[in-house]
Amino acid sequence: MNKYIWKIKNFKWKYEYSVKIVLLVIFSALYFLFYINITSLSLYAHNFDTIFKNDLQFYSFYVGQGESSLVVAGDTTILYDTGTIEYAESLCDELDVIFDANDISKIDYLILSHQHTDHAGGAEKVLSRFEVENIFRPKILSPFEENVENYPVTSDLSYIDVIDAILKENANIFFIEPCVVNLGDVVLKFWTPQNITYSDENELSPIVSIEAFGKTIMLTGDATSDTEEEFLEVLGEDEIAVDILKVSHHGSDTASSSAFLEKIHPFLAVISAGIDNTYNFPAEEVIDRLYDAGTNKIFVTKNLGTIGLSLTNTSFKEAKGFIFHDDALLLTVYFLIFFMIVAIKFPRKRRYCLNYKNNLC
Repeated sequence: MNKYIWKIKNFKWKYEYSVKIVLLVIFSALYFLFYINITSLSLYAHNFDTIFKNDLQFYSFYVGQGESSLVVAGDTTILYDTGTIEYAESLCDELDVIFDANDISKIDYLILSHQHTDHAGGAEKVLSRFEVENIFRPKILSPFEENVENYPVTSDLSYIDVIDAILKENANIFFIEPCVVNLGDVVLKFWTPQNITYSDENELSPIVSIEAFGKTIMLTGDATSDTEEEFLEVLGEDEIAVDILKVSHHGSDTASSSAFLEKIHPFLAVISAGIDNTYNFPAEEVIDRLYDAGTNKIFVTKNLGTIGLSLTNTSFKEAKGFIFHDDALLLTVYFLIFFMIVAIKFPRKRRYCLNYKNNLC
């Protein structure tokens, strides 16, 4: 009898062990599939698919203490800045999902506002992953380029690599100048400072407005209050009703003056800032000035992660709360806990018994 009991117990142990091994393999495979598709799953889980369905889409990516924005207007794609190099991979993964959802095959316009790595750091990765048709670059040269009068030459090795990647790209390349690019349904307008000596490289940042489907989106890079003053001089008595304003310089109080905001009356404002950034951006003064200028809602990437907005004739839709690295880390922790729970019972000792003759069963 004891022999049969041992055999039953032994069979049960082997069966239990086999089942758990199979489950471990299955869940490992599922985890791998989830992990390689984490960007797509996270975007859809946070309702970004409701943004994909609209003609005019705006995205502000979470790229740490950096800046990168995408506008999808019908068939036209405009990427303004590429964020930090640390977030370049996750930026490209998010762009992939958005492009696939909209059947987009290329970036029509890549605009690099200025040379700082928090704005241009991801450019090499973007250029290696996507076809880019037109590139607007600041008036800063590499030491290996032919000199252009009054254009400064950079000694920043990171930006030299970015310029090299740009020059290797089979794209139309333009230095940023005041101009209007009319694409039919989409109109790009560039305002750049003319009377500034560029003692501060942030002042290179152009103010760019994108008009499409009766709406206006304004991108400002790290434009300063001096840049805004020149913009107001050019604008004169006119005003611009801006539907989405990408607030300058991560919400620093060196920009977004009351005079500027009251001229453009932003309906929605988006601020790109890193979690626990040492500058404590965005500044409270800027938030107050935005609300004083009539801004309906303010989105901040350090609180919400990547932000998606779409504009319709009567309202807007929003999707938010996706920070790639946090989501991936959380999923990893969940699966590690699961694996530990499964594995904690192993190895399990075999149970032996003695029969009445003191022999092993």
